[in-house]
Amino acid sequence: MLSKNKTTRQRVLRVVVHVAAWVGVAFIPRLLSDNPPPFQLRHLTLPLQLAGYFYLNYYVLIPRLFARKKFALYFLVALGLLGLMYMPMLLRMAGIIQPMHHRPPGAMHYSRPPQGLWVMGILVWIISSGLRITSEWFDADSARRDLENKQLTAELAFLKSQVSPHFLFNTLNNIYSLAQLKSDDTPEAIMQLSQLMRYMLYESAAARVPLARETEYLRTYIDLQRLRLDPEEVDIRFTVDGPLDGHLIEPMLLIPFVENAFKHGISAQNFSRIAVNLIVREDQLLFTVQNSRFPRTGGHDPNSGIGLPNVRQRLHLLYPTAATSCT
Repeated sequence: MLSKNKTTRQRVLRVVVHVAAWVGVAFIPRLLSDNPPPFQLRHLTLPLQLAGYFYLNYYVLIPRLFARKKFALYFLVALGLLGLMYMPMLLRMAGIIQPMHHRPPGAMHYSRPPQGLWVMGILVWIISSGLRITSEWFDADSARRDLENKQLTAELAFLKSQVSPHFLFNTLNNIYSLAQLKSDDTPEAIMQLSQLMRYMLYESAAARVPLARETEYLRTYIDLQRLRLDPEEVDIRFTVDGPLDGHLIEPMLLIPFVENAFKHGISAQNFSRIAVNLIVREDQLLFTVQNSRFPRTGGHDPNSGIGLPNVRQRLHLLYPTAATSCT
């Protein structure tokens, strides 16, 4: 509704500006006259001709000829119409019709040569062409930006949609492991998974979420991982430094780093460490995930490797100059 009202106001303002401009054009010849007679309707002939030429050039000649690169035809038609508009003056100058010193009563005598009227016509042509070409450029640029924004939104939505199934697949594997061990923590793991899923389904659809909510999501995920891991074999630390309130972040942006650490940084034979640190300093966020490194065993998993390339691409799209990521 607000956008519609704003558009209406802009249109009204545009009409007012155009009307004021043509009123000014109508009074220019009177300013050039030594002794202007009382105003008569026929004095509006030239301003109306100029206005018709302006809008004909703006709405017809530029879009249909100039914009289609028919330059020769465009200039021929534009100059031809300008000549037709000034044909009476040309005929007077050629002596074909009554000269200026036999002007009828009430006609204005110009203290400047009639070439000034030619200048007015040419200025109207230049202004009309300049406004239309500039308007076309701004419209094309605006359409290009809108298309880029739509493409960006679509790509981000696609990347975000990839995160959820990838995360759910890994988490269900973890709960399956607990169930196999007949662990008493299995119900708690399912409850925590339901909390994570609630966030993913109902909150992560937003373009931005509170950083505190995203941090809570990370903490719940890490607690879920703790249920299946022996604290004597895996040291897990999660620290938060700095105020979280008042900051927004793209949802599901940090979880792939944490998920990757739990997937590749834990060994069944060796003591493992995972350290997740989130530091907030004014408008900057430093997020680090450190984990133990172990030689890879077995073949390549075709389902792995989605998370980190995904988040790198999202960072590049969201913060092309302000975000960096390392692994």
